[in-house]
Amino acid sequence: MSAPTDARTARRRDRDARGTASTRSRKRDAARDRLPAAPRERRPLLAALAVILIVGGALIAGLLAMRMDQREEMLMAADTIEAGHEIELADLVSAPVSATGSALIPASRANTVVGMTARVQISKGELIQTTQLSETSPVGDGRTLVGISLEAGRFPAGGLSAGDVVTIIDIKDGSSAVTRAQVLEAAPSSGTAGDWSSGAIVSLLVPQEEAGSTATLGAAGNAAVVVTATHQPIGGG
Repeated sequence: MSAPTDARTARRRDRDARGTASTRSRKRDAARDRLPAAPRERRPLLAALAVILIVGGALIAGLLAMRMDQREEMLMAADTIEAGHEIELADLVSAPVSATGSALIPASRANTVVGMTARVQISKGELIQTTQLSETSPVGDGRTLVGISLEAGRFPAGGLSAGDVVTIIDIKDGSSAVTRAQVLEAAPSSGTAGDWSSGAIVSLLVPQEEAGSTATLGAAGNAAVVVTATHQPIGGG
């Protein structure tokens, strides 16, 4: 009876051995399928990089804060200021500026700007520069101000603007009565902004010696103007 028992025992041992070998094989296959773990040496590098990023961010924030602290209030136009306009306190507001230029005007000097004349148009919200202003009135230095009325068709259809340089024409003979006049102010005769179809009322800076002839042409309704340059600094035409 011992021989059959030994045979059965041997067969169980073979089955157990094969099962153990199969389990080990599956474990080896699973181990090969797993991705390799990140080397431990990389963790200190990642920590150092995080520290550098934190410190760098703090430095940048500090620099930005310093620049904010260095901003200075500069004068800015509260609304559009037309060329030739005498500056009033209501025309001025201020805005903080970090990069100041020598031509900008500190808000603390607002009172010194009041009474000056705008040489060019200054748009609403534009920082005001010293080069845009004049301490003297455009009337003077050999020039005087003359007002004339122009019929429709005797000036550009788009109208006239402060700073435009014009030649005044005598329509009776087509001659050039004044060659270097400059528009200080112009408005539609209708009183409606942008509607120039009814004519224009214009204030012109002209040489003093030509003021009389300019006024005479305007009064007789014989004047027309030809624009030779646009939006020039007042007094520079």
